Amino acid sequence: MASIWQRLLGRDVEQRSATPIWPTRSDYAVSGNTALTLTAVYRSIQIIATPISKMPMRTLRYATGIEVPVENPILINKPDFSQTKRDFLFQTVVSLSLDGNAFWLKSYDSKGQVNNLTLIPANAVTVRLDERGQKWYDYQVTNQDTMKSTMTDIQHLKLFSQAGYLRGLGPIDACAKDIAAALDLRNFAANWFGQAGIPTGILKTDKPIGAEDAELITERWHSKQSERKVAVLGQGFEWQTVQLNPRDAMFTDVQIQQVQAIARLFGVPARLLLTGVDGSSDTYTNLQDENQVFYRHTLMAYTDAISDALSECLPRGTRTEFNFEGLFRADMASRFGMWETAIRAGFMTAEEVREKEGLQNDRD
Repeated sequence: MASIWQRLLGRDVEQRSATPIWPTRSDYAVSGNTALTLTAVYRSIQIIATPISKMPMRTLRYATGIEVPVENPILINKPDFSQTKRDFLFQTVVSLSLDGNAFWLKSYDSKGQVNNLTLIPANAVTVRLDERGQKWYDYQVTNQDTMKSTMTDIQHLKLFSQAGYLRGLGPIDACAKDIAAALDLRNFAANWFGQAGIPTGILKTDKPIGAEDAELITERWHSKQSERKVAVLGQGFEWQTVQLNPRDAMFTDVQIQQVQAIARLFGVPARLLLTGVDGSSDTYTNLQDENQVFYRHTLMAYTDAISDALSECLPRGTRTEFNFEGLFRADMASRFGMWETAIRAGFMTAEEVREKEGLQNDRD
């Protein structure tokens, strides 16, 4: 790794252009870090990243007109020598989820083959075209130093690609107003009792009192109640508690709707965020179908981007892909019924079934 860093640091330094921050109703801009403070966003990304980081991969090589499976190269089993494969894939998915982009810094061996990949922060990279139309990646290392790299050194992954745009579009940037609304509601609900200006109760009297008397009575009431002393009311005074039921106090209905909106934004089943959709049924068949839709229409958006990028780092004619078989695996009774039908039909043997079930080494 030292060689490529030394090589990049030896290049001319150029200051990265500032990223504009668009104002929201809150006093902060919506970013990946602020969005992660929402439990629904944090959990949604974790639900997406966890299965991908643990999913096996297989490598195929094109030879004699067909693709044949080959042993995974080291780059696939351990893309980054400095961390585990799980962490590398997990962090790549998080980068795609938060920013819509992921950037891998490539290292090469003496034969010119990529032998290591380092994930660099997406928010520190600026993508630009020079006057000749060549794409450059400016990576801000420090406040003063910026490394300039081309596609030879950087592998760029996009979650949502648009024609004419150099960077991919992420869920948070695409729906920043929805995230800002969820943050505002969360903060408003948290500050409702302490800073919202809502009194805990009202002292009422049927007699007219002046402003000074009202202030004096209020101060004495607060003084006694802060020490939890017995309250004695007279002269027509009556204490009335200002009550708000917990459901209204926490704005439960609105928060449920926003959790569902975040689940829809990230393509995560709402039930996995401990909420549901009216009219939905949680039967076993429905849950299985929902999982299949989640795998195909959400997880594959990430796995396709990662497998395509890894394949471009492998020698020509070789590609890698994620193996979804474990995720699509049916329950045991359904699988055994399927294997029985396959054996009776004659297109599979008992040995092949044992291999599929991982039982080939369990015999005496």
